Amino acid sequence: MRRSVLRSAVAVVAAGGLVAVGTSSALASPSAAPQVVNVVGDGSSVHLSKNTVRAGTIRFNVASSVPGESGSSEITMFKPKGGATAADVLADLKDEFTGYPSIAAKGTRALVRDATFLGLADPIKEAPFTVTEPLTAGKYYVLDAGLQPPTSVSDLSTLTVTSGYPGAQSALASQFTVKLTSADTFVAPRNWSHRGTVTVSNVSDTLHFMDLEPVKPGTTDREVQAYFDSGAQSQPPWSLDGPYGGSDVQSPGVSLQLTYDLPAGTYVLLCFVADDQTGMPHALMGMHKIVVLH
Repeated sequence: MRRSVLRSAVAVVAAGGLVAVGTSSALASPSAAPQVVNVVGDGSSVHLSKNTVRAGTIRFNVASSVPGESGSSEITMFKPKGGATAADVLADLKDEFTGYPSIAAKGTRALVRDATFLGLADPIKEAPFTVTEPLTAGKYYVLDAGLQPPTSVSDLSTLTVTSGYPGAQSALASQFTVKLTSADTFVAPRNWSHRGTVTVSNVSDTLHFMDLEPVKPGTTDREVQAYFDSGAQSQPPWSLDGPYGGSDVQSPGVSLQLTYDLPAGTYVLLCFVADDQTGMPHALMGMHKIVVLH
């Protein structure tokens, strides 16, 4: 899930904390076509074309009926762990959305403890994404919190993953890898193709996600940080209209492949997960990076 600074600047800076919610190591080399699940969100609920798949590499085609000027879908998949239930995870998410830094920090810590978040994506109607990753057997939950965060387990869609089958570990070819780090930074090349597949790896000890927002040509990370430091609650002067989105929240150790097709131009990578100590959104602490799509 994401909270776009470009479209929700007042809410993010005022709240001082999250947003967001989004296990595996690097994907295996190609050997067979993965199973495909079509995922469509409307900002508050999600429809899955399949509710049961076999363990192995799954390709999620993630789309939204929400046009970009109205917001976005924030489609997250998670699997409870450590005896936690889906209801426990929703309670943790509620803490994230309170807007109080100390409670948001507590929510982040609880989310790391109670669930594994496997990303998926934050699409708009104009910009769908594909997420490819391996899943083990178990019951997974999928939600869309783009316009209305879920309040009940009945608001969630479920995906049951049964035992696997031989040759199911097929991955796409990635052009490069973006690492989400414990230093709350993006380790990524500056120049990207405007269309391709990137491996997104959370190598940190907390939750992160990767949002791509279009910005004016020549925008620098110093200007982005200056805006955050100013406490301004108006639209950032460097913001630019256009398709946007990215991968949703990933737990520590989770990697996925994100296939995207965005207009060429300058973008800023952002993560607004609440820091697990201060409750401050990671982007305000410096987790942003300017990249150029050619």
